[in-house]
Amino acid sequence: MDYLWGRPSEILLRALVPRSFAFGRPTRVVQIGESAGAELALAGSSLRTSGVEIYGAAKGLDPGTMDEVYQQIVAWTRSGELTFDVEKVPLSEIETAWQRTDLRGRRLVVIP
Repeated sequence: MDYLWGRPSEILLRALVPRSFAFGRPTRVVQIGESAGAELALAGSSLRTSGVEIYGAAKGLDPGTMDEVYQQIVAWTRSGELTFDVEKVPLSEIETAWQRTDLRGRRLVVIP
């Protein structure tokens, strides 16, 4: 979920390009906002070998509707209807965690 766009998204997309010729794991970027900029420079390699899929969402969504949607997601999470498979990692182990390839759909949550 990308609320920033602009320069931070450029850096993200560049980081997803494999260092050698290989097809990256699929990564879906949902572009929602542009608080860091309305445009970015996108190298073709960011799409050809990274596995990145870019989607747009929420065109014309006003703050009231965004709040409603957020509250619904919170309600689903609290009730257990929406779950996230996470693995907590202490910040002191971030270097090792960053290189992990065994997550298979789980998301790392860094704990300070």
